[in-house]
Amino acid sequence: MFISYAQTGEDVVLWRALGSVDAGRYVEVGANHPSEMSVSRGFYEHGWSGVTIEPVPGFAEMHRAERPRDTLVEAAITDDDVETVTLHEIPGTGLSTLVDSVSDRHGTAGWEHQDIEVPARRLDAVLAEHLSPEDPIHFMTVDVEGAEARVLASIDLGVWRPWVLVVEATSPLSAAPTHEEWEPVLLDAGYEFCLFDGLSRFYVAKEHAEALAAKLAYPACPHDVYETRASRDSRLERNELLADVLRWRSVALEGWARQAQRGGASAAEVDALRREIEAMRQTISWRVTAPLRALRGRSTR
Repeated sequence: MFISYAQTGEDVVLWRALGSVDAGRYVEVGANHPSEMSVSRGFYEHGWSGVTIEPVPGFAEMHRAERPRDTLVEAAITDDDVETVTLHEIPGTGLSTLVDSVSDRHGTAGWEHQDIEVPARRLDAVLAEHLSPEDPIHFMTVDVEGAEARVLASIDLGVWRPWVLVVEATSPLSAAPTHEEWEPVLLDAGYEFCLFDGLSRFYVAKEHAEALAAKLAYPACPHDVYETRASRDSRLERNELLADVLRWRSVALEGWARQAQRGGASAAEVDALRREIEAMRQTISWRVTAPLRALRGRSTR
């Protein structure tokens, strides 16, 4: 079962197209938290790895601790010829930004920020340090809270050819589109638009369009076999609580059965108690294994 961690099911769409790739590679620009609203976390759990780029020190430290197979680059990506850049950090959120106007809007909305200096890198340079152009990048995401154009201006897409590009395409905390600012760069580099999911736009390299474009053309839907992280965690907690309740009830019934037997209860009464215990044990098994039966049922259709 694929577990979706992403905000709008972006990872489900990517898994539909790329799930057959064994131990694939991703690049995440603006990796943010290593699991919460992460596009790559589900792939990491299926053996993938990649280059994750995150300028916020707290999130970078969490990535290093939780995802050791990835190569974490603690920097902001920009096409400016500078060694450092000012990041308007809103601690504990995914709203930190390099863009002054975006930070000002967040401040007006009540989000407090702190300005920190972080290393600045071009995306070209980061990729050249850790990969070669012959290494396949199966997908690359760009989610940098308004600075997407700066990121895309710092990579030569004629040299580096991610199979699929996913770029946040609305102004932070808004439905206002931003793709007109940077989309011509992708189209001129031979990328074809596939999908807008309300937040991000998906593009496929023309050399992979025949195999992947149709699979990237629609958002996550009931035809995709997946479970969200929230529903998975809720199901596991529910099953654990159910098992605890039934286990303690079973213990109590067994005690009552022994007491009844010692107190001279009839054989029929003792048998009735023991049948209830056995029925309860079967109920535990049935409910806890229900998700596995459902998955087997889907796989045989």
